[in-house]
Order: sequence, then C-alpha cells, then structure tokens
Amino acid sequence: MAGQEQQALQDIEFIKQLIARNQSKLVSAIPYMFIWGTYLTIGFIGMQFNEFLWPIWYWSTAGVLGGLLSAVTGIRQSRKGRAAKEGGATGWMFWLPFLVILLAGSFMMAAGMIRMKDAAFFWFILIGIVYVTMGPLAGRGPVYLGIWFMALSMLTYMFLVDYQYLLFGLLGGGSILVTGFILMRRRRKHG
Repeated sequence: MAGQEQQALQDIEFIKQLIARNQSKLVSAIPYMFIWGTYLTIGFIGMQFNEFLWPIWYWSTAGVLGGLLSAVTGIRQSRKGRAAKEGGATGWMFWLPFLVILLAGSFMMAAGMIRMKDAAFFWFILIGIVYVTMGPLAGRGPVYLGIWFMALSMLTYMFLVDYQYLLFGLLGGGSILVTGFILMRRRRKHG
C-alpha cells in the first residue's frame, strides 16, 4: 500500500512539473504573439485597401523588422532565463518551423506554384499547419489557433473572397493579438 501512495505522489509531482513547464512556454510566447499578430493585422488590412503597392513594401520591410524584434526578444529572454525550454531546446526551436515554412512558401510562390490571387489563403493554411505541428512542444493552445487559421482560410475562400484581406487581418492577425492579451492576463492573474 505504501508503494502505491509513493507512486501516486510521484505522479502528482510529475504532473505539476509538466504544468509549470507549459506555463513558462506560454509566458515566453506573449511578445511574439504581439509582434507577429500586429504584423499580420496591419499587413492584411492594408491589402484590403491597396492590393498592389502595399504588399510590395510592407511585407518585406515589416517582416525584417518583426524578425529583428523577435531576435532581440529571444536574446533578452534567454539572458533573463525565461526562454521556453523543453528537453534542452531553447525558444528558437518553437519558431524554427515558421522559418522553414517561410522559406518553402516563398520558393513555391517564386516558382509560380501558387497563383498570386490565392497567396493569402495559401499562407494562412501554411501558418495553421505550423501551429498545429507545434502542439507536441507547446501544448494544445497553438493547435486550436492552427485549426482556426485553416478553417478561416477555407471558409473565406468558399464564401467571402472579396473581403479576404480584411477578414485575415481582423480575425487572423487579431486572433493572435487576442491570444497574447489572454495569456498576459492569465500570467498576471496566476503570477
């Protein structure tokens, strides 16, 4: 009987460690949510009003700025010891899939595999796939966000093509911002 009680206590301690690890991952993701949620929101809303000139300068310029802000944020988090860690992997491991998708998606667009009129749908589905695949590392939150991105892309393609950029900006980028605010509020509430 004492052996079972000891095992139960060890199991409870293990569960506590998993919860603490997931909470630290969520806390370190908040600044990235704000950076990239803002990037998508401004970018897509701008495209709703100017589909030709806006993307030429915005996506590349803001992408470089977002990358620099993310790098600085990651360096600051690692110096403070707040970077998410999992099995020896630091925070950059969580964002590496986005870089891979960016490179692969950019190649596919440059090679003409994706029509420009379908580019926004294509990118939202790719971003959704990355969020879903991050589930094992970061928990189920990114999985929900990824499923939302894919569903938003598919539903917009089927029913609201004329408002795609506005919807992707408000509901896509906006959902990342809202997630960041929710995580920040949860962090303050639970310390």
